[in-house]
Amino acid sequence: MNTDMKITVNPGMEHLRQFVRQLPELFPVSGEVLHDGRNQIRAFDIGGERLVVKRYKRPSAFNAVMYSFFRKSKARRAYEHALRLRELEIDTPEPVAWSEYRRSGLITETYFVSRRSDFTPLTAATERFPTSDSLPVLAAFARFTVRLHEKGICHEDFNQTNILWRHDEATGRYDFQLIDINRMKFLRRPLRPDECMINLRRLSCPAVAFLYILDRYAETRQWDMDDTLLRGTFFRLLFGRRQQFKKRFKARKLA
Repeated sequence: MNTDMKITVNPGMEHLRQFVRQLPELFPVSGEVLHDGRNQIRAFDIGGERLVVKRYKRPSAFNAVMYSFFRKSKARRAYEHALRLRELEIDTPEPVAWSEYRRSGLITETYFVSRRSDFTPLTAATERFPTSDSLPVLAAFARFTVRLHEKGICHEDFNQTNILWRHDEATGRYDFQLIDINRMKFLRRPLRPDECMINLRRLSCPAVAFLYILDRYAETRQWDMDDTLLRGTFFRLLFGRRQQFKKRFKARKLA
């Protein structure tokens, strides 16, 4: 069967094109494994440049047709969303490239390459809450989330593992980055109040940390505190119930 390759490289990183081209051969046998689940993520050092490569799970027959002819692949969306976020002054690791490989016209493998971040996952703060060093992180995160929502940005997998942070000791500022960004919405208007709460419901942090984030979020937007806590908690509980139902349903299908 014939194999076709499609590669897009960030114009400032053409020197990495050969590395991207060789990913189907290099990825399975080299690099440091950072995550091994449905998708696999590996870190590479190429000529002193620290990179992260995400290989997306091979699509089912149905999804292979959809991604080949009707929808952009996850790797391509991740790359384009990274460019869009950075245009909107929202930080994310610099995108390097995306690539697709097809057999008989259907997508079989896709890769997204970015620079490796030295930021810390938000879990480092939410799991320590309410220690004195975690409070300013979560307060700053709430303000960052307000910026996202006011810009019409909705990360559709807004989980604490997909949010990174760093404290700038010189300025005292907290900076944030978004990762796992293939599922995003960019609206031409700010998110509506219920849309904001629905987006926040995915934060799978301890309840006390979640309530603190809601409290700081409401204060930043000058919203009614009690109403924000009530609606945020309602949507989170509803989401949790839905996730539990889906897990039980899958377990029954496998039984």
